[in-house]
Amino acid sequence: GTINVGTPALAMTVAFDTGSGHLILPSAYCKTQGCKAHVRYKRSASQSGRDIQFNGTAVEKGRFRDSLSVEFGSGTATGVVIEDVICFGPETNATLADNVWDGSRKDGLESGCVKMNFLAATHLSDDPFASFDFDGIMGLSLLGLSQTPRLNFMHMLYKMFPEGHRSCSAQSFGVFLACNSAEDSEISFGGWDEGHLHEELSWSNVEDPSRGHWILPIKGLRVDQEPLSFCDDGCIAAVDSGTALLSVPTFAFKRIFSLLRHDADLAGHCQGYGPMLHFEFEDFSISLGPKEYSTPRERKTPVEQVDELYENGAMDSEGAPRRSDLRCFPTLMTLDEENLGGKLFLLGEPILRKYYTVYDGLQKRVGFGRANHVVAPTRDELLVKVPELDAAYAKSQTHKGSQPRRRAIPTMFDIFRWRSKLQQPPAMVLA
Repeated sequence: GTINVGTPALAMTVAFDTGSGHLILPSAYCKTQGCKAHVRYKRSASQSGRDIQFNGTAVEKGRFRDSLSVEFGSGTATGVVIEDVICFGPETNATLADNVWDGSRKDGLESGCVKMNFLAATHLSDDPFASFDFDGIMGLSLLGLSQTPRLNFMHMLYKMFPEGHRSCSAQSFGVFLACNSAEDSEISFGGWDEGHLHEELSWSNVEDPSRGHWILPIKGLRVDQEPLSFCDDGCIAAVDSGTALLSVPTFAFKRIFSLLRHDADLAGHCQGYGPMLHFEFEDFSISLGPKEYSTPRERKTPVEQVDELYENGAMDSEGAPRRSDLRCFPTLMTLDEENLGGKLFLLGEPILRKYYTVYDGLQKRVGFGRANHVVAPTRDELLVKVPELDAAYAKSQTHKGSQPRRRAIPTMFDIFRWRSKLQQPPAMVLA
């Protein structure tokens, strides 16, 4: 989303990261490529900005200034503390109830604005910051990851609520990640948006909130109906909007990868049948299917005659033919973070796209509910998922004594025929 910083307002894009405890923006004094690739904040250009120490006092001329370094996976951010006005607008893709801003109006700020402390980065490592499409990071962790409470956005937001309205929703927010261009990702502060939910929320309590992470205890892990024993004595999962993939402990990677890898559908995609990965919490479970965790790749060892019709080819457990030249490979990361626990999973974007997640800072818990997505497939996506081959296969079985014969790969004529039927854009329907 886009936030406006300082006076006059400077528009800067940020990623909302539940695994970080600070708002970090590149400073004009930062000369690394990790900063120069983005819009940079200049303190002297803002009439409302103030150079401060961690304790909130003004920086005295000629005195030593507090600085802070924050680690982000393979990179680091180092900077100094600034107090300035941060404003949200329609382009932020963030929603907030009007009464949240009562406190800001009393302080002479416009609705949608809050005065808070943030880290003005004087150094951002090129990896990974130079490659980011956004300028800065808006941390949404619990207090334990922030150097001071005034550097924690959720704490400052809570302080803005009138005392009579400081309920559960005052310290909560909901995250919705879009699946296609027909919808927008959105974050809702001061509560959550029921319109993004396809079912009721199921809640899991945070394990040791003092650490600051949204970490949940995992009761069990299984692929389909096969339990994975390495979580028998407990695993943990961090719900992290700043992680693009599902991350698993190194020692568990090989086993999970081998169980999830499978042959692709005849159309060459990973949208259909395949193993399901289940995370079991205390009172509920969440699941990922091939659509969420895998991508098709060619086999390293070529398979002969894949372009020809064949009989009795590879089958899945339901008896449907499969591709023998393409496999669905799990897109997983490995991570070992001993400070948080050796059996740590990071529940990144694959989980957050399938499930609408709500973060409750007052009761220290996370809620999951199937997200309500708008499905608007492109023409190419429709071609990938076209059921015509399946219909032909079913029809062939009606002839007694004949063996089903299908194409392993659609021909040019198949594609032309399918495209000719797609003269109008597909209608949008709710998933």
